[in-house]
Amino acid sequence: MKKIFIALLSIVLLGTGCDNIDFGDTNKNVNGPAEVNTAAMLSGAMTNFGDDRGRPYRITPALYTQYLVQYVYNDEMLYADGAGSWSNYYVQELSNVQEVINVLSDPESAASPTVLANGSIENQMAVALIWKSVIFKRVTDLFGNVPYSEGLNPDILTPVYDSQQAIYNGMIADVKAARDMIDASAAGATGDVIYGGDMEMWQKFANSFLVNLGMQLTKADASLAQSTVTEALSSSLGVLESASEDALYTYDVPNGFTNPWNWMRPADYGVAAEFISALKGTGFTSNTMMDDRIEYVTDNTSVPGHAYGLRDYPDTENTAPVATIVIDPATQLPILTSAYTYLQRAEAAARGWTSEDAGEMLKAGIMSSYERGAALYGVEIGDGAAYADARIADMATAGDLTVIAEEKWVDLFPLGYDSWSEWRRTGIPAFTPAADAVNDGQIPRRYNYPNNEPSLNNAGYSSGVSALSPSTDNNTSRFWWDQ
Repeated sequence: MKKIFIALLSIVLLGTGCDNIDFGDTNKNVNGPAEVNTAAMLSGAMTNFGDDRGRPYRITPALYTQYLVQYVYNDEMLYADGAGSWSNYYVQELSNVQEVINVLSDPESAASPTVLANGSIENQMAVALIWKSVIFKRVTDLFGNVPYSEGLNPDILTPVYDSQQAIYNGMIADVKAARDMIDASAAGATGDVIYGGDMEMWQKFANSFLVNLGMQLTKADASLAQSTVTEALSSSLGVLESASEDALYTYDVPNGFTNPWNWMRPADYGVAAEFISALKGTGFTSNTMMDDRIEYVTDNTSVPGHAYGLRDYPDTENTAPVATIVIDPATQLPILTSAYTYLQRAEAAARGWTSEDAGEMLKAGIMSSYERGAALYGVEIGDGAAYADARIADMATAGDLTVIAEEKWVDLFPLGYDSWSEWRRTGIPAFTPAADAVNDGQIPRRYNYPNNEPSLNNAGYSSGVSALSPSTDNNTSRFWWDQ
């Protein structure tokens, strides 16, 4: 009887297998949107990236670059070798921006009135491509080789890990293409939460970001680094040149989107003594003059802070708390600034890549940093001209590249990701590793791959690890641009 039932069932299935059966709305989300809203998807990708918070997504790099000390659960400050996380980047951000690119790349969907209402196709595509590269730079700078060419294809469950070299080549190509497709006279992208659809600003942002992409490669590919930087700086479209042009997140506090530094429990962290002494001109950097930017770094400038990298901190009298304004829920967060761009230009000049004067670019960067800090944090700190002149004088003794790199470290506070990338590339400032480090006493160079990758995508994971030096998934291994 059992065999007969199976045989009959097989006949029924064979008889119906080729029929076109209409199941109506079964398995269909009737409450979902009829079509993709590119503005909503783009703003979602931008907002989620700006809202990334927590230890692995915000605080850890600021510990590695000795902006902060960690009083409680101080495993990151002591270089514990644990798995990193990239789910926010791929699931909440890159997937959104890739969906925008997919819609805009399809002639039929791009012709939708809903899509066209969100700005010209070229301008929407340009912002999406630039933002995709902004996110991917973060991901590859954290981990090394990562899923890139296949990483955003939902039909591929085990995407290849592209080489970091290929990823950088892809990002540079995409940002150049995006910059060149922008039509500033056409309607801007309405999903743009950074510049509100101002496409001339996106052209400048693209060039400044290209400078960053190129400069990151000075150790790995000096020729590509120089050509990328000089091409961007020679563009007639310009770069970011004033604090008013800085790319900033403005947070929608009433709707729950707040400055991600507001997540930090203030009692668990303090400003490191190393950073405070450098700002006071008494520390391990070449600076010997008080830097007034200390006024927005800590609420108590009279204390020395605590030395970085200790397991226990019984003394609380010398705690230098992180400035309240830095962690205020409404404080805007910089993404890319004119100050950093000027400092990159100073380095390009010091390397002989341009005819600009390194000292002049250094001064412009410092003064722009002062201007942004005063506006962003509401402090009166002057224009920084006297401090900048002193730092130009330091270049004669400490060396141009050393002073420039030290000033990038100060300017980038509290953006630990960019600061950590700069330090890994240059080795400046000359940090002393944590005294009570739990690894071999080396400052981490990367995040370890997420702990589920060996089981979910072993082939990709193994290829990523094999490209490291040494070929072990540790936080002291080095990837392509850091070797």
